[in-house]
Amino acid sequence: MISEAPIINNINNETVAVATTPSYQQACLWSLVLCAENLPHNLQRYQQNWQVVVSGKLIEQARLILADFEKENENWPPPREKAVGFGLFHDRHPPTVLIMGIMLIFYTVTGPWSEHSSWFSSGALSGEQVLDHGRWWRAITALTLHANPVHVVSNAIIGGVVVHFLCKILGSGLGWLLVISAGALANSINIIFQGRYHNSVGFSTAVFAAIGILSGLEMKRRCGFKGLLLPLGAGISLLAMLGSEGQHTDLGAHLWGLGTGGLTGRLVAGYPPLLRWGLSYKIQLGLFVLSCFLVTGSWWLAGTG
Repeated sequence: MISEAPIINNINNETVAVATTPSYQQACLWSLVLCAENLPHNLQRYQQNWQVVVSGKLIEQARLILADFEKENENWPPPREKAVGFGLFHDRHPPTVLIMGIMLIFYTVTGPWSEHSSWFSSGALSGEQVLDHGRWWRAITALTLHANPVHVVSNAIIGGVVVHFLCKILGSGLGWLLVISAGALANSINIIFQGRYHNSVGFSTAVFAAIGILSGLEMKRRCGFKGLLLPLGAGISLLAMLGSEGQHTDLGAHLWGLGTGGLTGRLVAGYPPLLRWGLSYKIQLGLFVLSCFLVTGSWWLAGTG
């Protein structure tokens, strides 16, 4: 349902809010639809709502585009199910603190990097183990290991903020699945280029992948490279802080994380139905379980391999 909003006067030109909604996800969806039609517009906050704003001369064209889109999708998604017992996946409340807490607890089990640690010998990203023995699951297990307390705490805090914001847009299930997948892909590409003598650990690769995903979404939403400036600037700042944080962190993996994340975000933004599917908490829960399975399954392979 598209609701109209008050006209907002711009200094240079008269603009009007063609649609308004309290949901940022819904506003992004409308924005992507207008982007697909190459219709200039902006998103802006108005009181407690988000507005899709266009030039006054484009108002009728924008309304027609959005009305046609809503008509085509009026029966999708199905009515939202009541999230009994799964409130963390309902109404965009990501369990970020819980997950980052688990990562910190896991560090107390694995400890810091040690040549004699069975956790690191079986789960760290090792060029020799991956390239010579085909143990590609290490691209995922390495995301859960950290070299020292500063390494894990910085990733938990900074990564928590970035991933939480991403999950507020895409949902916890889809958000975490993309972050883990893009982070693992970045690790895999990096180890191919770095060679068999390269080793690394850390969740920061996935953090940069999350920043890349946000950049890809913004690039599509703003119909150009302008949308890259803010998230990419944040990525470069974090790269300066974390990129050389220790002998077992990896600048190359961080750069590949930004790249794979950006491509992932751009692909997701180009397929708006993903945002609509994400309105179902059952789908989000299923994707979240799949994300957990990828991590636990990778560790199971690490223990048996």
